[in-house]
Parts: sequence; C-alpha cells; structure tokens
Amino acid sequence: MWVRISIKPFIAVCLLGLCFGFLFAQGLSAFPQFTSRENAIRLADVLDKGHFRGSQITSVFVKNQGEEEYYLQAILDEGSSRRWTMDSIHDWAKKDDLLLAGNRALIFPVPGSTEFDVLEKNSFYRTVLKASVFNKTYGPHDPLEGRSLLLSIRKFGMLDSADEDEYSIDETGHRYRYVLELENGTREFLTYPEAYRLFKSGTFIRKPDPEAVVHRSPFQVRELKKVERRLEDELRNIWSFGVEVFFDRPVTLKPSQIGYQVVEQYLRNPLTGKKSNQFFIHVIFPNTLKNREIPGFEILEYLRFVQVVSDVEHQRRVILRAQVKPEALELPPFMEVTDRNSVIVYFFTVTDQSIASLQDYLQTKVHLPMPRTLISAEGPRTAFEKEYLKAVELISSAQRQETDHLKVEDYLGALEALHNASLQAENDVQISHSLKQRDVLLKVLPKQVIQNCQATLLSLKKSGKQPDEELRQQLLRQLGKAKLHARTEEQKKKIESLRNLLQ
Repeated sequence: MWVRISIKPFIAVCLLGLCFGFLFAQGLSAFPQFTSRENAIRLADVLDKGHFRGSQITSVFVKNQGEEEYYLQAILDEGSSRRWTMDSIHDWAKKDDLLLAGNRALIFPVPGSTEFDVLEKNSFYRTVLKASVFNKTYGPHDPLEGRSLLLSIRKFGMLDSADEDEYSIDETGHRYRYVLELENGTREFLTYPEAYRLFKSGTFIRKPDPEAVVHRSPFQVRELKKVERRLEDELRNIWSFGVEVFFDRPVTLKPSQIGYQVVEQYLRNPLTGKKSNQFFIHVIFPNTLKNREIPGFEILEYLRFVQVVSDVEHQRRVILRAQVKPEALELPPFMEVTDRNSVIVYFFTVTDQSIASLQDYLQTKVHLPMPRTLISAEGPRTAFEKEYLKAVELISSAQRQETDHLKVEDYLGALEALHNASLQAENDVQISHSLKQRDVLLKVLPKQVIQNCQATLLSLKKSGKQPDEELRQQLLRQLGKAKLHARTEEQKKKIESLRNLLQ
C-alpha cells in the first residue's frame, strides 16, 4: 500500500537546523566581548589619552559582570561615558575609530583572541627605511608555503587618500597601510598586523650576510628541452624523465625554493570536447617571468600539454604546467640546478596526495582620513622639520640651476634629506609627506641623470678631453641611483651604455 508522506515538516526541520547551525558557527567565529582582568588592565593603560572618533580619551576604567568577564568604561573629553566591550574595541581599531597616543597601532595578533599588542609605528618606519633586504617567507595556502627568498628593497611607501579614493582591506577586514616595492618589480601590501608580524620576526635586514644570495631582477625563461627517459633504480624498476628549463642567466635559486603542487580543475578536454575533472602538476619558480612564447610538448611520457605559463595570481612567478593522472605519480618531482643556466625537473612514478584548488583573491574598499598640518608654525624646529625643509630648499635650488650636473647633485642631496626626514618622522603625516615627495623626485631622476651624463660626455668629447676621476665617480654614482629607479627598458639600456663608457 502506498503511503503519502508530506515533506513540509521535513523541510521546516532542515531549515531550522540550518539556522541553528549558522548561528552556532557565527557564535564560534565572533570576537569575544570580554577578557581577563589582567588583560583589561593592560588595555586600559594603552588606550588612555588616545582618541575615539576625534574625541580624546580622558580616562579608562576596568569593570566586570562576572568573575572572568571584564570590559572597559571610557570617558571622553566631550563628557560622555561609554561601555567598551572587546569586540567593539577590536572593530574600532581596524576602522581607525580608535587611535592610540604616541603614533602607535593596537594589534590583536591571534585571530579570535583578546590578547593584544602594540605596533610602535615610528620604530617600524626606522627599521624598514634602513633595511636593504626583505626576507620574503611565503605564507599558508601558498604553494611555496614555508619557503624563503631574500629580495632587494627598492623603496617603502604609505597608502593614503591622495593615492586613490578607496583602500583595499584583507580578508579579515584590516586595511592595507603600506607598500614595499622590491627591485624585482613585485610589491608587498601590508596591514598593521602584517607590519607588526614582519617587524617582530626580523624580516627587514639592513646588512645581509656576505654569503647570502639576494635576488634583484627576476629570471627570464628562454627555452624548454626534453630530458630523455632513463633507469634510476634497477632493483625497484624506477625510471625518470624530465624537462630542462633554461633561463637568461645562471640560476641562484636553490632546489628547495622551487615548489610544486597537483591541482584539480573542471575543464573541457581539448581532444574530446567534454568537460571533466582534470589534474595538472604545477612546478612553481619564484622571482621568474615569461615575456615571450616558449614552445612546449604535447606529450612527454605520461605528461600531456607540457608548457610554461605565467602565474596570474602571484607576481613574478612562472609555472611549468602539465596534465597528469594522479595515479601515475608515486614520488615527488626532483629539481636540479645546473651550471647551464637551467633547472632540470625530474619526474618519477610519484603522486602527491595533497590536491589544492586555486582561490580567487577578493578585495573591498574603505576610506582613510585626510592628513593634518606638516610643519609647526612656531617653536624650535624638530629633527624631522629641519631635514624636510632642507630637502625643500635643495629642490628649489635644483629648479634654479642652469647646469644639469648641479641640478642632479641637488636632487640627490634632496633625496638624502628626505630619507633622513623619514627616519626622524614622529607621525604618519610626516612620513607620508616625505615619502611622497621622494617618489616625485624618483620619477624625474633617471631622465635628469641620463641627460646630464650625455651632455657632459658630449661636451668633453668636443673639447678632446676625458673626465677626471672625481667627475667620473660622480657620474657613476648618479647612474647607479638612476638605474635603481629607471622606469622603462629604454632608460635602463641608456644607463647601462653610459656606465660602460665611464668604466
């Protein structure tokens, strides 16, 4: 006998279960409202004399509603008294509603924990501005996770409303505050928590070990070649074959700095036209680019469609990519750096059991406040103000110079003064102005140096003279600075040609 069963109660129960599950998950992921007594006392001391939405915090008290449930009571200079729970403080700190005195930032290093720390921004600025090398360590969910690379720093800058109307935030809601530009053309965007983490971990290096390999320009892929099949282990009957990737110069990457992963993608099969789950092995080369088409191989042993492609999700990376059946792999690929400007990637019958899916990176936008006054109208000049005004005077002097050589020397002096001003800055406004003025100079410097050097050498050639040692060293110093900040390939070629004439 057929029995009619209504599915409405079943659907209602399922929906109710989903709602409870969602609320429970939300509760687990929400930031705690209360903290311990000791943590609350420390936080009250840190928040004292700070600012909340433009009003100064005159005093902060610790209160509780249970034995271990402590929160804060804040009194502002406009007379209001407010109850501050930890989740609100955490949210306000991210949005710049809550600012600490002494140019500091409130940091909650551990997600979901009320334990906090403070980023001393002035100390951070001095460290990063004196650093010449950035120790890049790839983080979680990156195929290069745990690997490190020493990268030469080009310059450090701040993000503010003058650069763009809105600001990106990371997946946790923290704004990107700083940008670190590296000589290989990549940029690192930092939030306060990220700046705090890197600062504490000693990522910024002033003088690297003389034996350390510091990477500057990226490697460029030139060619792929097959490495024929050969017997590796006669007892176990293991065979190997490979792909040799050739680059434009000797490879200083270590095999341990080259990563790999197996990726599953739902794609259309180019042979059958049907969509299905397909597996690809990716061998990832950091600090590398591909600026021209590199012929690959349609079939190479059990690999298909072997090619080298640019990594669209990461800066300065290329991927040696091939379609593969996971069951055909039982050992990981092996990388060998050769003395032929190449890396050989050997494949065996190996399977990597960890299959990763690529994630799209999403960004949203928020606003930042406008800066305040830079130079005080009265009183003795601070160390920052002296250096900044010195830079302004040198820039004005350069614009009045009739000779290119003296103009360039004044610009270089202004750059040095702006660097010193940045090191003496006491707040975000000061360092932002000095770094932005520096960037304006760096845009025009390569062109000015090239013009000066060309005109100087041409003048000496017409008179039948050679530059004396002092002038030669000055011109080489100018060209060295211009090379670091050249904006086009044409400028780089001209600079290199001029340097060769002087050496």
